[in-house]
Amino acid sequence: MLKATKEEAYLVRKGNDLMLIEVLRTPDGKTFVAIHKTFKGVYTRKGEEEPKEWDLLELDEFKGLKDSEVDYKTLPTDIRRAISSAFKY
Repeated sequence: MLKATKEEAYLVRKGNDLMLIEVLRTPDGKTFVAIHKTFKGVYTRKGEEEPKEWDLLELDEFKGLKDSEVDYKTLPTDIRRAISSAFKY
């Protein structure tokens, strides 16, 4: 398992796309960008019949991002580079 601490999180709008971007750093100094494009879902626990819903933006660590959406062009260059290499924007 890779251990990393979250340095920053952004709710980013690029055109019609909305993404949650997490900037993570490992103890040895490597930086990773985690890109989330799915914010809601439904799952069923093993042994239970009733489905449960989850919402990424309702988690305590991301609740504050709902009202602070940023434009893609305002992100730091290295983060934009990571996003564009992942999706070929």
